[in-house]
Amino acid sequence: MEQKPRSRRSFTAPLATLLCSIVLAGGSCYGFLATLDSKYASLKIVFLVVFCLCVMVFPGTVIWMIGRVVRNRKAGNEVQK
Repeated sequence: MEQKPRSRRSFTAPLATLLCSIVLAGGSCYGFLATLDSKYASLKIVFLVVFCLCVMVFPGTVIWMIGRVVRNRKAGNEVQK
């Protein structure tokens, strides 16, 4: 059977990703600053890498949400015709 495609997509996944990237960036930033004077250099690097990844995920998620808005508008316009 062929399923009808959804006309509007949910924002649950992008919002969850955005929230998680903010929380993880804050936690890894705190972890990096807390281990700045410590003897654990490898732990410091791990926190820095995780922070940089979260910073890169944030704009990607914003672009994802903008794309979702555009697709929802396009789907809404096609339904009205």
